[in-house]
Amino acid sequence: MNMKDITPPESIGVSLVDGDNDIRHARQIMLRSERYDVRSYATCAALLADPRSRDYACIIVDIDMPEVDGLELLREMRATGWRGKGILLGGLDPEGKLAQEAAENGDKVVDRNIGDRPLVAAIAASVDRSWSSWTAAG
Repeated sequence: MNMKDITPPESIGVSLVDGDNDIRHARQIMLRSERYDVRSYATCAALLADPRSRDYACIIVDIDMPEVDGLELLREMRATGWRGKGILLGGLDPEGKLAQEAAENGDKVVDRNIGDRPLVAAIAASVDRSWSSWTAAG
């Protein structure tokens, strides 16, 4: 493996959206301890209002957010040219309509109670390791 092709986690941006302050804060600390560059938001609207959110390769969001749900957030982000991947926290119906729609865009649906290690593995699996040169414009 060529070392220059490995992107360290700290150069990979992760946006975290969760309305529960305690959960959001705990996940933010955990992801930062894994050396990811993390921005957190209490609502999908807050993420959409932040122009810097388009520069982050991965969005972790609860499916059942008020006003704008997780899937709608990803649709709106893609409509603005964002080309990242989403990890939707929700149920585990692998054959369900939600999971199918998510898979069409390379997104993943995981149990909202996912543990730290599996969440880090899901982020790593969703983000192409060549993201060091990634920008919102591609």
